[in-house]
Amino acid sequence: MRRPCQTSAARLAIAAVSALLSLLPLPAVAGQDAPHAADLITTLQPAVVNISTVTYETAGPVAGNMASQPTASERYAQASGFFIAASGIIVTNRHAIAGASEIIVTLHDSTRLKACVLATAAQTDIALLKVNLGRPVPTVAFGDSARLHSGDPVFVIGNPLGLGSTVTAGIVSALNRNTDQSGFGPFFQIDASINHGSSGGPVFNAEGEVVGVATALYSPGNETGSVGLGLAIPASDAKFIVERLLAHGQVQLGWIGVHIQPVTADLAAAVELPAATGSMITDMEDDSPAARAGLAEGDVILKLGDDDARGPQALNYAIASSTIGSVTRLGIWRDGAQRTVAIVIGEAPADKAAATPATLAACGAAAPDRRDLGLVLGPITTGVRDKLGLDAQDKGVLVTDVAANTVAADHGLAAGSLLVNVNRHAVASPADVQAGIDAARAAGRGFVLMLVRNSKELRWVALPLGGGS
Repeated sequence: MRRPCQTSAARLAIAAVSALLSLLPLPAVAGQDAPHAADLITTLQPAVVNISTVTYETAGPVAGNMASQPTASERYAQASGFFIAASGIIVTNRHAIAGASEIIVTLHDSTRLKACVLATAAQTDIALLKVNLGRPVPTVAFGDSARLHSGDPVFVIGNPLGLGSTVTAGIVSALNRNTDQSGFGPFFQIDASINHGSSGGPVFNAEGEVVGVATALYSPGNETGSVGLGLAIPASDAKFIVERLLAHGQVQLGWIGVHIQPVTADLAAAVELPAATGSMITDMEDDSPAARAGLAEGDVILKLGDDDARGPQALNYAIASSTIGSVTRLGIWRDGAQRTVAIVIGEAPADKAAATPATLAACGAAAPDRRDLGLVLGPITTGVRDKLGLDAQDKGVLVTDVAANTVAADHGLAAGSLLVNVNRHAVASPADVQAGIDAARAAGRGFVLMLVRNSKELRWVALPLGGGS
């Protein structure tokens, strides 16, 4: 039975979170007391966004009945993200938005914007979205995840289960967690609660730097919620991917074309290697950098440049983050002796561009400056009332369509919405709406305020105004 009051377990949970938050050592200003952790969180929350996706799916005719009609359905999901550029660029997880027909971003002040996909990186589960707000947005910065240690306090801000901005606190539970999902580099583990909808949210350190991207949770059996086993992409990996996506529209991972396995004690003894370290080549791609450099199956790669390659995960990460086209030295073990081989780093063929130049241009472009802001309006007729299930007392102006890449589209307005009020004046016709927009422009305002009804839900939307045309 659900109880609205605090049980003893709930009080203990709250006390635990409070205790963890008290561990966050915030910097003090000379002559002032150190600020409370809540002050830091308050400054970070506006840079974290809630992401809602809808995917339109069509099922074919029923088997054995080809005369039946295809049926359409909608699948909804929630995720999180955070702004890294004042122009409206958002980092989130690729899996959170993959295949989505429509992506809506909700800001901390409840502003809703339609987002487009700027670029994705399949091998690293990172995606970049873009929204056009018409003004700079608050941002957060990546920190140095290489400085993390087990036991360090962290907190996560995200959108678990679609509840909206939520803060959870915990510690770094472990580093270098390798799973089937950690393609580019290992995760780190946290016990700060994350749930479905938290994916793509930032993991912060005590200084308010993003040290990770919440990506996955582990639950036993049929459990679907958090049991304190959360996994995050380290900020160093995420930053590397983001920078390459922004520069090239794709990741461009380094590659030499080898398949490798760990060196066990038995394998080391078999090839007379003094210690069980490095990565043994099991196979090579034809005409790959490794093949051209003269590597062979059975060679053990011990070094990449001046760095030890302690195992396959470390070696793959080091190669992937190498500069494409650069020449480096591999230290290998062959026939009972160590030798050095020069190799040219190639480009991995598996992670090509996920966003075309046209998509990048559309994401980066400001919404066109239209006098109607992209709204196509019509009256509420009897047929419309019946179709939308409106009552006789439901007043306003119907949005019949929204032009693509316009202010209205960017702010989440869609066909079927009702405009009830413009600039705090009730509207009953398309002319009333346009008059309200024109009056706001004439008064030199930067926004026009609209009360919008979707189904039975009312919300205020502030649409930015340009010069008009």
